[in-house]
Amino acid sequence: MSTFNLTIVTPFGVYYKGEVNFLELRNEDSVLGILPKHTPIISTVKLGKILVIINGNRNIYATSGGILDVKKDGTVTLLLNSIERKDEIDLERAKRAKQRALDRIEKGENKDNSANKSLARAENRINIVEDKND
Repeated sequence: MSTFNLTIVTPFGVYYKGEVNFLELRNEDSVLGILPKHTPIISTVKLGKILVIINGNRNIYATSGGILDVKKDGTVTLLLNSIERKDEIDLERAKRAKQRALDRIEKGENKDNSANKSLARAENRINIVEDKND
């Protein structure tokens, strides 16, 4: 099976660098599937699930968004605000974060929309952990 080089970078440094078979993520308009020799593209990455297939193994991640860059030479870079592999997500912590965000919204402490963003991130993590299809 063909591969391409994927580098995932967060504000904390390089999260992953290596050969992968497939990458799937959401942008503002659709779901993008990236295979070796993909056409060059620069796109946003929306909060949600990322699927990376490495040597036939499915790896599921939660992200809060970022940028995708597929270069002409076939290398792919994800510049992400955050990324967590499904088995790295602390479900109880995510549930507590969801409740804190709901409490802030209920109290009207959401003028800068940060509680809605926190709620969306927490719900994304919960959905990824609880999804039995992955």
